[in-house]
Amino acid sequence: MMTKRRYMKNLLTIVLCLSLFGCASLTSTNMDKSFVEPQYGMTRMQLVDSIGKPQSIEIYKKSDQTQVEYYIYIRQYQSSQLKIPICLMDNKVVGWGKTYYEDHISADDVRIK
Repeated sequence: MMTKRRYMKNLLTIVLCLSLFGCASLTSTNMDKSFVEPQYGMTRMQLVDSIGKPQSIEIYKKSDQTQVEYYIYIRQYQSSQLKIPICLMDNKVVGWGKTYYEDHISADDVRIK
């Protein structure tokens, strides 16, 4: 038969484990909600309203004088960060992601900001 002291110790251990598990679940849920996948054609205002202000903004002028903006967001994971650039042309989202960014920036582009 379990003594009252041992019963309380086991109960306390279980409560502590459950509370730690709850904190871990809450943290990962909050991280998932911090970044919403952008949609093609979103305006700059819609993008900022749904995702928030970017960590930084890069602006390039292409050789054909087209201006391209990249809103850089940082997505937090448990032990790392992911840089997510979102491309806007004429105030509309036209693409996003590391691959898109790398495929569309060339040596001929002039960085304005």
